[in-house]
Amino acid sequence: MIITKKNWMQIHTYLSLFFLPAAIIYVLTGALYIFDVREGAGSIVYNYKLDIPPKKGDELQVMLDVLKENGLEIPKDIEVKIMRGNPTIGNIYYNVSIIKEKNGDHFVRATKRSIYGILLLMHKSKGKFYFDIIAIGFSISLMLFYLSGLIVTSFAKRNRKAAFGTMTIGFIITGLATYFSI
Repeated sequence: MIITKKNWMQIHTYLSLFFLPAAIIYVLTGALYIFDVREGAGSIVYNYKLDIPPKKGDELQVMLDVLKENGLEIPKDIEVKIMRGNPTIGNIYYNVSIIKEKNGDHFVRATKRSIYGILLLMHKSKGKFYFDIIAIGFSISLMLFYLSGLIVTSFAKRNRKAAFGTMTIGFIITGLATYFSI
């Protein structure tokens, strides 16, 4: 089966419409991250100082006790995972950790993230694998968008030199920006 220009146009159109929500997520979270808006933006954070550090193996019980004492919800996933060196339960929306400060104090920290924080963590592939499937599909589609755009315009016959010149300049500037950003 030969893929015609019309087929390429349909591929381009339907994939771009399907992945538009992912594109919006990546554009917003990527741009705001550059301007130092991190996953904690808009989060509700509760900190409770511990009088003594928890013993190894008691972290889950300590977190559950602090949550119950302070009337906070218990995360659905209470399997203890080590995140950034801290015992943590929960997911990217709501998690509870035992944090050791530089001065040696220990805190139980409960964090409920905003929608922006969740989307940024999805952008950074910190959630479960479901969104990663969308991310991989979106990245493959981006390449197909460029390919289908070139095929639909038949490599811009009338403006071929200008098109390839623009593409070459794009590669050079991107390469230089990457080099000087290291």
